[in-house]
Amino acid sequence: MRRGVQVTIGLTVLALIACGIPLAWQKRNVAGCQTEVDAALEHVYTARRWTETDLPGIGDYLEVHYHLTEAGLPCEERGPEEGDWGYQGVLRLRPADGAALAAAYDWAPLQGQDFRYGTPAQMWPGLAPFVPADPGWLHSDKYARLKSTGEKRGDLFLSADHSTAYFVLHT
Repeated sequence: MRRGVQVTIGLTVLALIACGIPLAWQKRNVAGCQTEVDAALEHVYTARRWTETDLPGIGDYLEVHYHLTEAGLPCEERGPEEGDWGYQGVLRLRPADGAALAAAYDWAPLQGQDFRYGTPAQMWPGLAPFVPADPGWLHSDKYARLKSTGEKRGDLFLSADHSTAYFVLHT
């Protein structure tokens, strides 16, 4: 009987150690997380990850430059969750897609409106080299309503030349 108690105690201690190791690793991992997040926040990404589902009307765009923003607390011990990331980017559209997008919505010049997700004036400076010299940004209330719900909420601004769009999305 005594041997059975020793085995039980031994197994309990091993279980506690086994549970404690992942917790200790998580804490160390969380400490290094912010360094990784900070590096990611300073990068301009060019992966063609945005689709018509994410941003209706963008078509088969020519190029994209986007920036990751921290919209939540991705380094908490719980790990990244929905609502932790934001994106802002500049799309160079094919002329035909830009014209179709311009015709599909009620675009108007920006006039001091209060935008929920941000404006081109709040664009991350690293994206500025990808914007035309005088973009003449336009905004569509109809497009904003379309993108105000769903998995990737946000807004889109169309350059007056219709071949450049600036977007802001949050997950």
